[in-house]
Amino acid sequence: MVEITTLSELTIDGKLSLGPQGNSKDLFRYTSDELKTWFHGQRAAADAIMVGANTVRVDDPELTVRHVEGPSPLRVIPSSDGLLPLESRLLNDAFPTLVVVSGKATAEAITALEAKPLVEVMVCGEDQIDLVALMPLLEARGVRRLIVEGGSELLSSLFAADLVSRIIIKHIPVIAGSPDAPTYLNGKAMPLSRWALRDWFIKGGVGVSIYGPAEDAR
Repeated sequence: MVEITTLSELTIDGKLSLGPQGNSKDLFRYTSDELKTWFHGQRAAADAIMVGANTVRVDDPELTVRHVEGPSPLRVIPSSDGLLPLESRLLNDAFPTLVVVSGKATAEAITALEAKPLVEVMVCGEDQIDLVALMPLLEARGVRRLIVEGGSELLSSLFAADLVSRIIIKHIPVIAGSPDAPTYLNGKAMPLSRWALRDWFIKGGVGVSIYGPAEDAR
């Protein structure tokens, strides 16, 4: 079974960035070296790391381990149509990357992705990616611990499918103040779930909370 941990940075008013056109890197300026070390330690302990296609388009992340010694996890990118920017860093830096597409991805899109160094494409789902069906496929590849740093759409889909085992939130001590900045979840209806605080600490002036499912909600 794949244990999924969501790892997110949130402002005091629950935003993933400082504005509607911003990206999560806007919040990096408010993090310390101590927090970055801890954060990259979480990455190094995972078998795979996942973000959604929109995060790749907006943030152009690397998703590698850089602030501690340790291996970089397999990068898993769900993209139903497979239309990722071909100049993206994670498609060109020769670290292993798995792009998961649905049946609506064209042969041309798949070929373009597979031409990139150490990029593999997997089809899972018809019109959109079947996240539930994807988990045993990842487990068969040796993925036991998956960290998800995705945006609100991917997070919402995972929570709606009841796939999340643990929640980590870095509470960035700023107020974005923008009503149009992306929030933690996308606002669409999903089943109620209850969580219990498992740990709380401060790293470099930033509070970190860790949650697991509430015992009486299992």
